[in-house]
Order: sequence, then C-alpha cells, then structure tokens
Amino acid sequence: MKRLVAAAAVVAALYIYLALLSPRVFDVLVYDESKLMPPDIEPKAVDAILNKTQVGGLKSIPVVVFGPGVEEKARNLSRLFPNATSAWSILDTALKIYRERLNDVVENATASFREGAREVANSTQKVCEDLNRLVEGFREARERARQLLLGTYGVAALGKAVDNQTEKFLALYQRYVATYDVDTAVRLAADETYGNVSQYLTGVTWKNWASLEAVENVADAILATRLNKTMIDIARAAVAMGVRQYLYLWLMNQTPPPVRPYLPYLICGGDVEKAVEMFKSDLVRNLTTRYPPPTIYSIAGAADLVYQDKYALAVVKSSEEMPDVPPQLGVPVSTSFLLKSFTQVVTEDVSKIDRSTAAALFTVLLYVMGTLAAPVLIISAVGLTYLGVMGFFYQIHEIQKTYYLTVYMAAPVIFAIGVDYMLLMVSRYAEERALGRDKTEAVKVVRRYANRSIAASAAVVATSLGSFAISRLPFMQSIGVGYLITTLFIVLTVFLILPALLYLLGDRIFWPKKTIAAHRGRSRLLEKAVDTALKKPLLVAVAATLVTLLSFLFLISTLRITANPVVAMPETQYKKALEVATTYFKNVTALSTTYIAMKNPPPPELLHEVEKLPNYVNYTLEKRGDWYIVAVKLSLEDTSDKLLDVYRRLDQLRAYYGPYLIGGAASWKNVIFNEIYVKFWSLQIYVVIAAVVLILAFLLKSFLIPLRLVATVLMSIVWSLAAEVALFQEALGQPTYWLVPVSLFAFLMAIGTDYDIFIITRIREEIENGLDEKEAIKTAIVTTGPVITGAAIVLAAAFSTLMLSQTLLLRQIGFTIALAALLDAFIIRPLVVPALITLAGRYNWLWITGYGIRRTS
Repeated sequence: MKRLVAAAAVVAALYIYLALLSPRVFDVLVYDESKLMPPDIEPKAVDAILNKTQVGGLKSIPVVVFGPGVEEKARNLSRLFPNATSAWSILDTALKIYRERLNDVVENATASFREGAREVANSTQKVCEDLNRLVEGFREARERARQLLLGTYGVAALGKAVDNQTEKFLALYQRYVATYDVDTAVRLAADETYGNVSQYLTGVTWKNWASLEAVENVADAILATRLNKTMIDIARAAVAMGVRQYLYLWLMNQTPPPVRPYLPYLICGGDVEKAVEMFKSDLVRNLTTRYPPPTIYSIAGAADLVYQDKYALAVVKSSEEMPDVPPQLGVPVSTSFLLKSFTQVVTEDVSKIDRSTAAALFTVLLYVMGTLAAPVLIISAVGLTYLGVMGFFYQIHEIQKTYYLTVYMAAPVIFAIGVDYMLLMVSRYAEERALGRDKTEAVKVVRRYANRSIAASAAVVATSLGSFAISRLPFMQSIGVGYLITTLFIVLTVFLILPALLYLLGDRIFWPKKTIAAHRGRSRLLEKAVDTALKKPLLVAVAATLVTLLSFLFLISTLRITANPVVAMPETQYKKALEVATTYFKNVTALSTTYIAMKNPPPPELLHEVEKLPNYVNYTLEKRGDWYIVAVKLSLEDTSDKLLDVYRRLDQLRAYYGPYLIGGAASWKNVIFNEIYVKFWSLQIYVVIAAVVLILAFLLKSFLIPLRLVATVLMSIVWSLAAEVALFQEALGQPTYWLVPVSLFAFLMAIGTDYDIFIITRIREEIENGLDEKEAIKTAIVTTGPVITGAAIVLAAAFSTLMLSQTLLLRQIGFTIALAALLDAFIIRPLVVPALITLAGRYNWLWITGYGIRRTS
C-alpha cells in the first residue's frame, strides 16, 4: 500500500503542475480544420500552387448593413473606407456621370440656342422698326380717310360746316347736287375744296360712306399712292395683331424649332438672357422627365445590394484579413470573423459548462451517495484530472496540435467516465466494508474489481473514442489522440489516486455517515423490472426490437444531415450577417472560391460548364507559373453543404476536359465530408465494433455476450437519435449536424458498455459463488443497479450541461447522450439485458474452453 500511496502522490503532483498550465491551452487551440490537414490531399496541393504564385493585394470583404437607416450607415461606412462599394456609392457615381452628361448636353444646347436667339433678336429689331413705321403710316392713312369722309359725305349729310373748308365744300355741294347725283356732287365739291381727292373716294357711295369698309377703302386708296397691295395688307395685319404678334406668327415657320417657344422674348431685340435662362430650365426639365436620373432600383448593380430598408451589402477592400468595421455600421461576412467570434464563444462556454458540470455532478452525487465527503472527494479528484489533461494538451501543443472540439468535449467525458468509475469503486468499497472486511482488504478488493471490470470498460472507451486517431485527417487524429490521453489520465486517477485516498481516509469518506446505503427506491424498481424481464423475456425482447425497428424507420425517412459547421455555430452577429448575405444577396456575394488548376489552357466548353454551376457569381482565368488557374466565385460560404454538389459536378467534368486539380472551398468540403462522415460509417464503425467485440470477448470470456452488448448499445443509439431528430429537427427546425450521430455512436459504444460490463462481471461473480443463472442475474442487477442508475444519472447530468452551450452541435450531443444514458440504465440494462441473457441461456458463456462458468462452491 505504501508503494500505491507513493505512486499516487507522484501522479497527483504531476496533475497539480499541469493544472497550473491549463489556462494557456485556449491560446493554442486550432479552430480551422484546414490548418490540420495532410499535405498530399488535393486541395492542399492546389493551395501549394496558389501560394507559390500568390501576389499581394487588397481583399474584397462583404459587409452586411442592418436597418433601419441602411443608407446613412452605408454612407458612413464609405467615409470610413473610401474604396468601399455600396448601393449608394454606385448611385453617387451614376448620378455624377448622369449630371456630367446632362450638363454637357444642356450647355451645348444652350450655347447653340444663345447664338440663334441673338440672331433672331438682332434681325427682328430692324424689321420691327420698319413694321412700326408702316403701322404708323397705316393709322395716319386711316385717320385721313376718316377725316375725308366726314369732311365730304359727313358735311353733306348733316348740312353743316365746322370750319371754312367745310363751309366751302358745303356751298359747292349744294350747287352741284342740284344738277348731279349725290356721289358725283360730293366728288366734284371735294376736288375743288380739298384738292384732287375724289380718287380716294372710289367705291364710296352715299349708302356706305359711314361704314368701316368705306374707311378701309379710302385708307387703302391713300396708301396705294405710296405702297403696293402686299405692304398694305402687311400694315393692316400688323395693326390688327400688333407688331410683335404679327412678327411672331410670321417667323414661326422660319425659326428653328428649339427657338420657337421663346420668340416672344426675342423679337424686336428682346431679352436674350431671359430667353436663354428659360430655355435652359425647360431643357433640364424635359430631359430629366424623358431620361430620369438614376435611382438605386434603376441600376442593376445597386439594386442587387439593397433589400428594402432592412439590409444592404457593401464590399470593403482592405489589405487586412479582418478590417476593423464598427459594429454599428455593419458586420463583415468572413470565415475569419466567424472563427474569431466562435473562439470567444467557446472560451465562454467551456468555463460555464465546466462549472455547471461540476455543480450538477456534485448535486447528483449528494443524492446518489447520501453523504458529503465522498462527492467532494470524487469531484475534486475528477476536477484535478481534467485540469491535468488541459495542461498536458498545452504541454504537447507544439508536437500534437489540439483541435478545439477535443477540449470542448473533454470535460463531460472526464467527469462522466471518471465519476462513474469512482462511484462504482467507492460503492464497492462500502459494500466490502459492510461485509466486515478491514480497510486494507476492502481496498484490495476494490483494486481487483477495477482490474477486472473497469479495465475492460477503459479499454472499450479508449478503443471507441480513440478510433478517431485512425483518420487520415490530422484534426480528427487530434480528437482521437486527445481522447486516448483523456482515458489514460482517468485510468491513472482511478487505479492510483482513488485507491490511495480510500486507504488514507478509510471510512471518513462516508462523513457525516458511517457508510453508503443502496437507494432502496431504485432497488425495488429495478427488482420489479428484472422480475418482469425474467418472467417474460421473449415479450420484452420483441417489444425492444419493435421500438428499435420503428425508430430506425423514422430515422431513415426523416433524418436530415448537415455538414455545414456554421449551422452548429452560436447565433452571433457574424453568423446572422452570413445568413443575410447568402439569403438576400446570393447573386452578388462571392463568399467562397473554388479553383481549377490545369497545365493546359482550359477549353471554352469547360468554362461554359463552370458558368452553369449552382450559385455561380463569376470566374477569373490567369496563368500562374506553369499552371492555368480558374478561380470560380460562388455565393456560398466556405462551409456550405451545396459545395459538395459543386465538387461532384467538377469531378464529373474531369472525364471530358481533364486532367485538372480541384482546390478551394468545394474541394476542402469534399475532403472533410468524405474523409470523416462517409469513412466513419463505411469503415470506422466496423473497426470499432470489431475491436470492442474482440476486447470484450477476451475479457468476459464469451463469444455471445459482446455481440449482445453491442446490439443493446445500438438500441440506445437508435432510440436517442430518433428522439433528437424529433425534437431538434421536427419540432425546432434545426438539422442534425453530422458529428452528432458520429459522436453518439463513439460515446455510447465507449460509455454504454460500462454498465453492461459491471453487470456481467457481477453476474459471473455471483454464478462463481454458487447462484443459478436467474438468481445471479437478479442479484447482480438489484445489487449493482442503484449504483449503475446513479452512475447513469451522473453521466446524464454531465452531458446535459452541454445544452447550456450556445453551439447547436453541443446541445444536440448533450441531449442525445444524456437521454441515451438514462434509457440505457433504466430500460436497456434492467429489462432488455436480463431478457436477452435469459433467452440465450448457456450460450451466454460459450467460449473457447466450452460452455459455462467454473463455480467455486
């Protein structure tokens, strides 16, 4: 025992040293899978080609602007990043071009108009002067005509004179009228009185002399002595309409159309500048009506960058991978930003989950064990083990990179398995002390029990969880190696530290009680379950098989798997920005690039096929060194499931236009999905099952029991996965992340075998002690059942704390494994396992040496 205590002290000292280093592990975690990839895979080869010929330059980073007030935010973003492109920067550029062209058209037209206007104004000024003289002469002629008619026919008609001339005319008229008719008398008297004026009175008679027509005829006759008929007509029209109006009508058909509306302001030497101002104003109005200025929605490139007043997209060009964009202006869409936010969430979550796990486990242990010292002892030992594992990960990070999921899952694994083992060992210690063995002998029995059952369980745990180490991908190897290290630390704690503490503390671990009693309520419940299974084994087996079959049919018809890690990420502003970009701006947002690398120039037919790819945005073709590189931009994030379809299509085209290499986002997606998910279900699962069966067969000395054990674990997996799909997928609308069924299988194959191993080991022990098989089954399950159900509650509590995570993947894993543990402990082990063991009978113990178990009495 002294050597045990000394070895435990050395291990504890090592743990304490490593625990001091544990906080540093979060600074060296790897979050990007592409950094943990083998160099010989296709996308890595293309990356090498690109890196050899890579040239520096500005990177285009999409930024989502959230409403309200998207215009103001986008404009402020453009002020911060002058080279940013947004709907409003495009609009401003278009408006500038529009105004420049409009101004050019208006200025050219105005200059031409001004020249024509001046010509009209200058040329019509002399015409107006001539017309005004003509009008004045016409008016004078008309007045003379009126005076002549009044001085002749008027005086004759009235018989009165108004002056000497009219008195003379009246006397002559009266003399002639006695001899001639009135019209002749008037003309003769007029000639003698006023001179030779009778020529003007042609056509005037006694009957019409007082009419306007007579005045016009006389005026025409007067003017005819100086003007021809055309000029007289012009004079008459100008008098009737006015000189400006007459001239306007006369010039209308002779003036260029653009000038016509402004003739009233130009004729007779009018205001040229006023006419020019009006022309310019009208021209601008007419042009902007016929050719309206551009708006965001009339420019295709700008319209594609705005979605109502809710969202807008800007593209910032920066030499930095992660430009500092104020969150109040916009959120960049970038894998780097996503990983940065994810890193922060992981750090917060790990701390929160670790504290919650410890608190939950401590509470459960208090309930299960009914004592205080033992839970404190177990939680302290497991907690120190966890910190030691974290410190060890940091210590080896330079030679073995640690993927973030390894650390994320380490806490529930260490706490669940470690607490399970320690609970079983402390319970066995209490049982041995209750049978009267002294402290030293009880500790030796506990160590023998650990060597027999816990060693078998640990071997299965290491095989199942460590199976990820056989992956071709280093980041999955990191997970597998991490779990092997975790299992090793748990084994050291369980085999060295805990027995040493039991030896040193003795029964004080039961404080404030003297020992730990089995939970009688659980014992009675388990006894009833076992009795039912032993009495009706076929019914129980058929019912379990039927439930499994229905769950399996539900899964194959409903299960939707996603390999997009963004789906599993927490709801951060960067994830929201990515969803907005891919939903509302998918035709303009180039979020990922897939490369085709060829030694020869790509044929036009291949480029035509590239343009048909889903979510295609554009492509560029350039020669880099000896390679022709086609960079295909897609509106898909680097992690989208749709990239698998892109890769498959490009892979198909190789048969027609190859050979070529496929790199970038689609190629990385294909590698991760096929090398992990596909190979897990096509290879790794069978390797794990075969290894587990072989290990258990040799440890339990039975061919059938390992097969039955694996079958019952698969039942738990199918049941719990069906429940996860019903809750998360069908009820909450969240697809199942591909790691959930993978992790569920690995964890349950590792942890689900624990309880079976403990039960089978105890059954064998009871048979060796002389009980018949049914009594041994009942005694083993009823005796170990309370401890096993307590361990299951501990396991469920450990993994249920993952549901506190902001990450969908961990919430799904936490729910599924916690439920599977409870189903396994409360249904599978007390009901299904006894029923199947009873049905198998003596074949349970079929081994190389034959049937049965050697009894000691």
